[in-house]
Order: sequence, then structure tokens, then C-alpha cells
Amino acid sequence: MDEIAVLVLNYTFEPLHFTNAKRAITLLLSGKAQSVEPSPRVIRSPSVSFQLPSVIRLAVYIRKPFLDRVAFNKKNILRRDGYTCQYCARRGERLTVDHIVPRSRGGETTWTNVVAACLRCNLRKGNRTLHEGAMTLIREPVHPQFLFSVHLLRHPHANSFLDSWRKYLVAVPSTL
Repeated sequence: MDEIAVLVLNYTFEPLHFTNAKRAITLLLSGKAQSVEPSPRVIRSPSVSFQLPSVIRLAVYIRKPFLDRVAFNKKNILRRDGYTCQYCARRGERLTVDHIVPRSRGGETTWTNVVAACLRCNLRKGNRTLHEGAMTLIREPVHPQFLFSVHLLRHPHANSFLDSWRKYLVAVPSTL
């Protein structure tokens, strides 16, 4: 029962996080939450039975800071760039990161100065600027925004409950 994920909404119906089925039932029985969307599973005890929820809503508003920062690391740079070299559009896992303005020339290690690059393009560009290396970017790098909905979809049980979660998550395409 614990491996079943339940989407927890704030009092204002904003998605907060996942919890397990045991914690969701505890919140429901203590009156701290209410069931919003039932799942097809039924929980039974000797004296009572009810449908396990797939979405619950907290009875009180929880203040939570908005996460607008994505950790700056190689994995997230590759993810932002779609695992594609930003110089030649080659896709693959043997990618590295490249500073558009080289660090030796005063370039900073920031979201807007670092892109995914294949080994060949990274070596070809070397310690030169884009103009000096006669190279162009496929698209300008940007600072990515954290989307809670996308984060939720990475949960292992997202596929089994996606239909009941979809209306509470922002920008979730129906083809997932």
C-alpha cells in the first residue's frame, strides 16, 4: 500500500508534493485533508472500507516558497538543451558542456554562457569565441524555469494516476 503515490494539493488546489497511501489515509482520518479524486483501489479494515484517494487537498493553506531556481549542473544543462549539441545538432550521450565565451576570456559559468556540445565541436571551438571559431548556436541559452508539473511526472507512479492528476497540474499535455 505504501508504494502507491497520492498527489497532495494545497488548500488552494496548487500541487505541493506526493505522499504515500498510508500518510494520505492518516491525513484523511485526522481531518487534515479531504479526498478530491478517488482511485480504483479500495482500502478495507474489519470495520470500515473506503476508496483510496489519488488526489487529496489539505484543509489548511501551507505557505511554501515558489521554486524558481534549477540547480546549475551538467545534467540540467544537457536536459535544458535536449541532449543535443548546440553547434551541430548532433544528439547523444557523449556530450560535454562548453562556455560560449571561454573562461580564459572572462566568460562566466552561468546558464546563459554554457551550452551542451559534442566533443568534436567543443574541440573545434577550443579557446575561441563563436565569431573566431566561425560557429553559430542553434538557439540562445536561457535560464530554465522549474516546472512543478514536469517534476511530478518523473515520479515512478505518474503513468498510473496521470489522468486523475492532469487537471491539477499546469501545462501537462494529454499525450503523455
